Amino acid sequence: MDGSGEFYRTHKEKLFSYLMRMTGDYHLSGDLLQESFTRFYAHYRGREQNPSLLYTIAKHALVDHLRRRRKERDLNENIPWNLPDQEQELIVRQEYRRVLAALQQLGEEDRHILSLVLDGSFGYRDIARMTGTTEGNIKVKVHRARMVIKKLLKAGEE
Repeated sequence: MDGSGEFYRTHKEKLFSYLMRMTGDYHLSGDLLQESFTRFYAHYRGREQNPSLLYTIAKHALVDHLRRRRKERDLNENIPWNLPDQEQELIVRQEYRRVLAALQQLGEEDRHILSLVLDGSFGYRDIARMTGTTEGNIKVKVHRARMVIKKLLKAGEE
């Protein structure tokens, strides 16, 4: 066994969360998750299983999709969560959509970097290597992106 199953189980949920933050679309994120692992295993099976490479492949899969589609993403997607209270479920979905909408207002690079940080799988140094910039630059970009998100969410409350 080459450990592919374990690698998939370890990274699928975090990669899916990253893709959700990048796209705001539940079904598209699932499709891109599948495409990312397929590409990863097609080209890198049997080699060292590198999560940074998997995320880079996922980002490229998203870019490929956007090039093919070039249409607006629908943030009103019904997300199938199993919460016991319907009112609480509605509140959570609305807040989730607000955050996703705010993320969508960031530039693609800032959204990518912030999504990687929020994922929790990579440190600033890893993200700097993935994006070809410095660790300090990543910290500044993350701080600024968080401030923009905070401002957008606060403006939406008024």
